[in-house]
Parts: sequence; C-alpha cells; structure tokens
Amino acid sequence: MARVVSPRKLITIPHSDSGIGWGISPRKVITIPLGDYSADYYLTLLYHAFNNLGWRIGYFDHDGIIGYTPISWESYAEEVSARMVGNNVVIKSECVGYQMFFTDYGKNAKNLELLLNGEIEYVEYHLKDTLQETTQQLIDSIPDNQFISLTDPPMGYKEKLRDFFAAFTPRSRYFITPILVLVNIAAFFLTRIIMIALFYAGLFNAARHHSGLNGNFHYFRHLNDTIENLYLSVGFSSRNPVLSGQVWRLVTSIFSHFSLLHLAGNMVVLIYIGSLIEVKLGKWNYLILYLLTGICASITSVVWHDHGVAAGASGAIFGLFGILLALLSTKFYEASARRALLISTSIFVAYSIIPIGKQVDHAAHFGGLISGYLFGWLAYLGLKNQKQNVLTLAATAVTVIYTGCCLAFAPIYQLREMRALTHETQRLSDDIERDFYGNHNIGHDTVLMTLNQKALPQIDTLKGIAYRFARLTLPKKKKQIAVIKSKLILQECKLYILLYKEFRDRDQVKYRAEIGATTQTINDLRVEWSATGKDVDMDDDDN
Repeated sequence: MARVVSPRKLITIPHSDSGIGWGISPRKVITIPLGDYSADYYLTLLYHAFNNLGWRIGYFDHDGIIGYTPISWESYAEEVSARMVGNNVVIKSECVGYQMFFTDYGKNAKNLELLLNGEIEYVEYHLKDTLQETTQQLIDSIPDNQFISLTDPPMGYKEKLRDFFAAFTPRSRYFITPILVLVNIAAFFLTRIIMIALFYAGLFNAARHHSGLNGNFHYFRHLNDTIENLYLSVGFSSRNPVLSGQVWRLVTSIFSHFSLLHLAGNMVVLIYIGSLIEVKLGKWNYLILYLLTGICASITSVVWHDHGVAAGASGAIFGLFGILLALLSTKFYEASARRALLISTSIFVAYSIIPIGKQVDHAAHFGGLISGYLFGWLAYLGLKNQKQNVLTLAATAVTVIYTGCCLAFAPIYQLREMRALTHETQRLSDDIERDFYGNHNIGHDTVLMTLNQKALPQIDTLKGIAYRFARLTLPKKKKQIAVIKSKLILQECKLYILLYKEFRDRDQVKYRAEIGATTQTINDLRVEWSATGKDVDMDDDDN
C-alpha cells in the first residue's frame, strides 16, 4: 500500500483567484500533484466526498470521476469532475447550463472549496484505517461498460471552450458550429456593405431626378419602404416574397441579422448549444438538422406575420435546443447528466421563449423549438438504430411537407395595395372637396362645368376604388377595416352626387332629407371604423 499523505497538504487554492468564473462555459479548474499518493486512493476519497455532498455521480473509473451538484435557487447544477493526468489530478467545476452575463457568480469556486478544503479531509480522516479495503471494494464494483466516459463527456465540446479563439476554431469534434458562426459574421458585414451601397445609390438617383431638397425629401418620405427593400435585397425574409415563390429566403434569412447586438447574442448561444450537441449528432447530421429547423422556423414566421421583414439565426438555434430537449427526454444521456442538462436547458428555454417584446420573432422561436423537438426524437431513433440516413430523409420529408402546406394554403396579403388605395382615396377626396367647396364666386355655370368635367369622373374613379377595397385579400382585422372603408367611400360618393344635383337644380329642399340620411350613415360608419382601429390601414402597415 502506498504511503497516505494528508489531502490537506496536497491541496492549494491560489489566494489571487477572484472566485468568479467567466466565459460561455464558466468554470474553475485546479491541478493537484499527487506525489506518492495513490491515484485510486484519492479517487476513493473523491467518490465518498461527492456522495456526502449530495452530488450525483455519473461516472467513476481509474481515470476519474464525474458528478453533478444538486438543483437549488442559486444553481441549476454544475458538473464537477476529477481527471487523472500523469501524477496529477485535475479537478474542475463547470456550469452545466447557459449563464447570464457569462459568469458563474462564484458557484464553481464554492464547489471546489467545499470539496477540497472540507469534505475530502473529513472522508480521509474517517477512512484512514480502511482506505485500502474500501478502495479495493470500490474498484471491484466498477462496471465493465459505463454509459459515459471522460473521453466522451456529457457536455460534449463545451468543456474545451477555454479561450476566446477556441469558439471560432474548427476541430474534429467541433467543426460545423464555428463555421456557422464565421459564415454568419461574414454575411452580416457583407450585407451591410451592399445595403449601404444601394442606399446611397438610391439617394443619388433621387437627387438627380428630383431637384435639390425636394428630391431628397421625396426619397426620405418613403424611407421605411426603402429600408425594407434594402433588407429584402440582401436576403431577409418577408411574407409576400416567400409566398410568391422566393422560397430561398427561408435559408438566407437564417444567416442574416439586423444589428451587431442581434448577431452577437445569437452567436454566443449558437456556440453554447452547438458545443453540446454537434459531437453527439455528428457534424453532417448536425448541419442538416440546423438548416431544417431554421427553415421550419422561417416558414412559421412567414405564415404568422402579415407584414414586415424577418431574419436571424435564433429560430434554428431554438431548433437545436428542441433537439437537445428531445434527446434529454430519452436514455441517450446518462441519468445524472441527463437530469442536470434537462433542468438547466429547460430553465434557459423557458425564460428565453417567453413572448415579450414587439421586435422579437416569437413565431420563429416556437417553430424552431417544436420542429427541433420532433427532429430530436428522429435523431434519437436514427442514432440508436444506427440509421442516420433514415433520420435525414425523415426530417427532410417533414420539412418539405410542412413548408409546402404553408406555401400552398397561406394567403398573400395585399397590404401594399391597401396602403396605395388609401393614399389614392385621400388624394381624390381632397380634389373633389376643393371642386365642391372651393371658390364659387366664378359663377354657377362655370362651377357646374368644372363639376361635370372633373369632379364627376373623379367620383366614378373613387367608386371603383371602393369596390377594390372590398375585394382585397387581407388579415381578418384589416379586412374588416377595408370593408368599412369601402362602404364609407361609396356613401361619400353618394353624398357628393346629391350635393351636385342640389347645386345643378338650385333646389335647397328636394334632396335635403336624403342628404341628411346619407350624412348620418357616413357618421355611423366613421364611428364603426374608429372602433375597429382605422389607423391600422395607414402608413404603418408595411413597416
């Protein structure tokens, strides 16, 4: 039996350490030289210390141990592992879940403090007389095959993200994720260069075709449309273009972002979730499922939103979380690791997917999460039965069928047409009002000729617009507004015709009753329009 040296004499935690762990995967690591202390003896002390602290052990063998801390209000589990490396033991406490602000708030340092400067000394004291026998019994109880190992840890590549550049460097077990991150970053800066060039080209053309300040005013008056068109020109997604056949936007929008903050937030989470499951799925299955969940998220967003542009990798990222949740619902992970990962992942998904914020594409998030959960079960069956090709085909078939149904049955809303008709209605109404209520000092016959030659044809045009309003394909509420608008325009046209007849016949009595009834109908329609929300169909529709 090797000479037993007091564990306290072997353990030192640097006083200069702040106690706070930082990074995408915050951790604390300490290396302890064993000297002439037996590795098996030390692992035995760790095994019993883990149990005394209530840490669930997921792996134990000659090369090390892996355990998980209990769930509490302060923590949703850390993974604590000890790995034998030469004549040293490397002990690490690492956060299982995603940490807000990339800090562990001292949880990992606390775990090491509890283990190394307290519990392990207590265990060594109580086992000092039976350590050899206890160690032998424990070693004999190790099963031949364990679900996990230190060479294939439950947290995948996540534990190797120890510095900034590691997240962006493709490795054998972490290959697709950094490439996706780099592609997203490159796409962001490339699209911004293109958008800036197109914007200034449009500004130049506006100034050339419209003199001076008036031309620039005309251009900037439609700035919202201009910005939307710029986004669409570089591959962002929008309902009508996609439903009209530009299906490729379902993919390009996955690699598009609105701002640096939008990009950075998504890439941090992509690195986190990708480091967890890419190694489990295999790089090509992982890439295919990432794209398929992204497409499902994008088409869900298209169908849900009646206007505006959408982009971002978050739908595909939520798809990856859905896959992980599905795998954690099976026996794909060892029980202790599964419990810790399931709780931490569920908490993160729960507070991330809460539908708060107007600028957040909640439809894409839910679409990605649900499709990812379904694909996760397909992945489990494929990996379990070693039929990954069947997994890929099944997931692709589901995506094609779902996307095809959305494209076939989702209506193309005529929001731009509604807005154009609204503007044309306002222009004609202003002209007609001037003709009827303008300067009548020019004489009755002259005014009557103006009304016959100009106002009456405009009234006929306005009636045609009213019928077009009623035939527009629109979301339910906007359709209600369009129908009311159609009725209102027709009643206003009727009123103008009555006023024309009254002026033409010079009869102040004959048409008064009908004019009063029509005026009342117009007022009732305006009240109904206001109650429905008349501002919905104005300039904000398509922004």
